[in-house]
Amino acid sequence: MQTHDTAPLVESHGYQVNGVTYLPHYRNDAFFVGPGYPRYTSDVYTANDMVLAGGKKVSIMLWTRGTTGVVNNLNP
Repeated sequence: MQTHDTAPLVESHGYQVNGVTYLPHYRNDAFFVGPGYPRYTSDVYTANDMVLAGGKKVSIMLWTRGTTGVVNNLNP
């Protein structure tokens, strides 16, 4: 039986730093997270952090993200 994902995708942006893609956080799209978040790393970055690290902005289709959610150790 074949299933189809019906969640809408929207054009979003992330950053690539040294070949690693960082995506916007689900709760607040002003923050970016890398692979392994939050299980293996709790690091969260801003767009400015990404640019300062040499990141290149990339377009990607993702599920919608929150815009005002709190992102901290209690709400990874």
